[in-house]
Amino acid sequence: VQERNLLGRGLDISLKTILAQRQSQLDLRFTDPAFLDREITAGVDIFSTMTNLQDTSSFDRDMIGFAVRGGYPITERLSQRWKYSLRQTDINDIDSSESRFIRDQEGTTIRSEISHRIAYDRRDSAVTPTKGYIVRLTNDVAGLGGDANYLRNRLHGVHFYSLKDQWVLASTASGGAIMGIGEDVRLPDRFFIGGDDLRGFTNAGIGPRDSNTQDALGGEWFLLASLQLSFPFGLPPELGITGRVFTDWGSQGKVEPSGSDVNDTGSLRASIGTGVSWQSPFGPVGLDFAIPFLKESFDETEIVRINFGARF
Repeated sequence: VQERNLLGRGLDISLKTILAQRQSQLDLRFTDPAFLDREITAGVDIFSTMTNLQDTSSFDRDMIGFAVRGGYPITERLSQRWKYSLRQTDINDIDSSESRFIRDQEGTTIRSEISHRIAYDRRDSAVTPTKGYIVRLTNDVAGLGGDANYLRNRLHGVHFYSLKDQWVLASTASGGAIMGIGEDVRLPDRFFIGGDDLRGFTNAGIGPRDSNTQDALGGEWFLLASLQLSFPFGLPPELGITGRVFTDWGSQGKVEPSGSDVNDTGSLRASIGTGVSWQSPFGPVGLDFAIPFLKESFDETEIVRINFGARF
């Protein structure tokens, strides 16, 4: 539910709710697109999520918190955003027979985090780009209060090239690393790769895994790359239905592997596949079929995946 012109002043307020088996969410967002009558976007978020991660890591995660954010253009193409968030995370419902690495994370923690993002955008469209590129650098620092202390950096870039009308080649590359400050990185703050960002593998399908229980433990670094060709089906363009073929590549690991109880090779994984996209009235919807051709024996794979939202 969203109101884009609250009080007739262009203020934006929205309430988002999700009720599902894997994740339930409540998210209230308030945004002033012209804060102090300047070219500054400022907002406040209040959120609560309950996530079932029993299939991948044998625990449930409940999170509640708030964030204050602001962003502004530096030039026509370059923009910057800052955000402060405070959230309480509860790791629970862990069976005594599960991974000792997971059991060590049980309990409640508070994370106080400052985030910074700078983006350079030369795409011809933010919704359905056909040419141009975008590069984003994100930095997160936690430790100004709370229980978590870390520095996390992520770099993401996408380039779009139009071969001919409705034939678009997209190449993507991204990477990230997180480093604990005076302590180990806690499991909820690590990277979990698979699913939408590495098709052919399930959510948290690659990366460090307990060799006894097969629970995903998350990584402290990741690398991802993708090459995708989108093409028309010959249907009327207003239907918003296109096809695609793609190949995804990725790797993930810990900085310091935790001995023989953890499977952590840091090797390259890859898949190849095809799919279809629909620009529905509710946002992009996709159906992908992918086959991994580079994988480890302990990885979790999947052939078919339905995804929602823009992947790039």
